[in-house]
Amino acid sequence: MDNNKKITTKAKVLLGFLLLLNIFNMLDRTLIAAFAPQIMSDLSISDTQYGLLNGLIFVSFYLISGLFMGVLTDRLHRPRLIAARLFLWSALTAYSGAAKNFAQIAVARLFIGVGESTMTPTSMSMISDLFPQRFRGTAAGLYYLGVPVGASLAFILAGLFGPTYGWRMCFYALGFFGLLLSLILLFVKDPQRGGMDDPDQKLDMTSRTENKKPWRQVFSDVTSLLQSSPVLLWTLVGSILLHVPIGAATFALPWMVSERGFELAEIQQLYGYFYLLFGTLGTLLGGVLSDWYQSRFSGGRLRFLAVVMILIAPLTIAYRFSPADSGLFLVGFGVVFFSASAFYGPAFSTFQDLTPPQLRGVMTAVLLLACNLFGASLGAGLGGVLIDTMRDGLVVNPYTTALFVFDIIGFLAAPSLLIASIFLERQKRQIA
Repeated sequence: MDNNKKITTKAKVLLGFLLLLNIFNMLDRTLIAAFAPQIMSDLSISDTQYGLLNGLIFVSFYLISGLFMGVLTDRLHRPRLIAARLFLWSALTAYSGAAKNFAQIAVARLFIGVGESTMTPTSMSMISDLFPQRFRGTAAGLYYLGVPVGASLAFILAGLFGPTYGWRMCFYALGFFGLLLSLILLFVKDPQRGGMDDPDQKLDMTSRTENKKPWRQVFSDVTSLLQSSPVLLWTLVGSILLHVPIGAATFALPWMVSERGFELAEIQQLYGYFYLLFGTLGTLLGGVLSDWYQSRFSGGRLRFLAVVMILIAPLTIAYRFSPADSGLFLVGFGVVFFSASAFYGPAFSTFQDLTPPQLRGVMTAVLLLACNLFGASLGAGLGGVLIDTMRDGLVVNPYTTALFVFDIIGFLAAPSLLIASIFLERQKRQIA
């Protein structure tokens, strides 16, 4: 049983370093959203074009490359794989700061996605080899602290340094720091694959041999795994629906400035601090409490996540329509960050539990593809088109209306995850 497997100091240190890299990854990815008004004004970018920068343009290469990076994760030295891609995306981040028009920054965003696509599949694969199953929700939640911490730092830094140094200098500095981090990774040892799995683990579906199959066979194995697991399929559906409003949130700053009356520097910092506080709480509690829930109640981590989403839905609606100076707006503001961040630990650790070690990298990439291509990319891309269309049609408060439409879509994630949790219980009973 994995109860006998102890967490080593080396595992904790490596998890801490992966967290640092994920913070940097999200800081890099979110900086364009934190400087949205400045970049849109400086480069004469429309809402539709801006939505494409954060949606299809970034996500297309990010996900196509991510699938192949997932396969390479299951074959190659993982820290060095991250190092190579970190070097690539850091160089392109610095190049973004020199962009003079939409086309130039679009090319940079396109290939930054290629670099960043390595981070999560590789890290989640390593985490599964560092921690026993009973702690993977917590470990995944700690790793995913990088999302709220990194994203919030992007807004805080934009508010603090943007007025003095400008958005371009911030991109230059971030790119240089990433180049330095890539050198450290060259000295990190790759953990033993499958080293923390119980040989008698009931949910393990294949042997724990390292994957050396041809690429076509790997993707065939992934297809077969998804077809045979309603739990994974319904988790994918729920993840997609949840990420639609997350993608549309790329217009949060323009919405708050133009329709809620905030000053830009003020809301950049407030947005960052709220994201840091409530996003961190959501990520930590999502991982720790989902592990606790799974050990005591039926439905596992997925049912815990569905219950959380159902409870916070009314506050999300209230936040969207409340005056900016009301207490309800501030409460809803925090709840939005909490609920979005609580997703990562339960969802990704469940995927790792139900996937054999030799497919964990590519299956993490599949989950990321679902979240970003069909979820976040859709929300960002269609959000820009919908906002421009409503503005041309003289609709009052086009940002508020568009964002609320995508909020409603996101609420449908809860029943999808509940269905996934029902199938999870059936699967457990069948193999008991």
